[in-house]
Amino acid sequence: MIDSFRRALAVTAVMTVVFSASALQAGGLDPDRAALTASLLALNTVPLLMVHRNPLVVVLLFSVAYPLWVDAGHPAHMFQSLPTLVALYALGTWPRPLWLRAIGLVAPVWMVGAVLVGWWPGVSLHEIGYVAVMFVLGLALGVVVAERRSHASQLEEKTVALQQARRELADRAVADERARIARELHDVIAHAMSVITVRAGVGAHLVDNRPAEAGEALRVIERTGRQALSEMRRMLAVLRDPDPDAPRAEPQPGLGELPRLVEQVTAAGVTASVTTAGDARPLPPGLDLAAYRVVQEALTNVVKHAPTARASITVSYLPDALHLEIHNAGPVPDLPVVPGQGMRGMAERVALYDGQLDVGPRPDGFRVHARFPLETPEAGA
Repeated sequence: MIDSFRRALAVTAVMTVVFSASALQAGGLDPDRAALTASLLALNTVPLLMVHRNPLVVVLLFSVAYPLWVDAGHPAHMFQSLPTLVALYALGTWPRPLWLRAIGLVAPVWMVGAVLVGWWPGVSLHEIGYVAVMFVLGLALGVVVAERRSHASQLEEKTVALQQARRELADRAVADERARIARELHDVIAHAMSVITVRAGVGAHLVDNRPAEAGEALRVIERTGRQALSEMRRMLAVLRDPDPDAPRAEPQPGLGELPRLVEQVTAAGVTASVTTAGDARPLPPGLDLAAYRVVQEALTNVVKHAPTARASITVSYLPDALHLEIHNAGPVPDLPVVPGQGMRGMAERVALYDGQLDVGPRPDGFRVHARFPLETPEAGA
């Protein structure tokens, strides 16, 4: 807006100088009527200061101001039409409907009509006709420039949209390719694990009676494992984050992180404790993470809905199962349990490992119980 006003100020200053010089050359600056001359001169130039706001008003003002200048006895000059010509060009570029901009044609029509009816006896029809044509051409040039600007702006917007669409398609193609590679990696590892599991079972049965065949089974296991690891490294190299400065993912938590989780919950105002029953033993990483997330979500619900309650976590290692019980003692509102995203997440994690989840109120509080089946030590040996 400031730049537009500065341009309008510069144009107004130039047009004032041109109008004054043309009047001086034509002998229209009478010292005896200096006040009237200055007022009419300002009326024919100063409105250009608002040409960037509403050029139609400026054109209509000039359509009245210039006849007043001539009627006051000042001789007409060709250069005195330049302020109106500038205003008509600005009107043509004005971002408004064409019918509204076409109202500016009243200026040349009015001036030609004034000469035809004899209101301006000192102005020839030839001169005013030439000026009228220039006015129409100035307005038309402004309209053409405005259309070209609008077309260029639309092309630029379309270019930006196409570039955005191209980036999205490229990102989608990368994501699809990574998903395909991940499926291939899954197939490779699943096949390798199946071979290893079968050969390991064969070797276990033959190790005493036929050690040579057992040795061959072990060599197949070694070879298959190496091939699977090689394929995994190759595919993970493709799937790795392309940004070398991207933060590395932290190790996934497990039940060993429960003390730290209890500290965080305690800091939030909920008193919590952990009890372990049975002989703790290493769990598969995925199951260990799932169990941790169940406890984490249960404690999060305690913090949200029962911030003053006491929570107890019991982790029970049985020969064939892992039991998790999270119990918070406190008043329970008489409302139905509506499963949210967190509860659904717990159910999905438990179901992933063929477990069972029991969630609901109890007379002495609220209880979350999850059971994960485990392989017995004999089965894993």
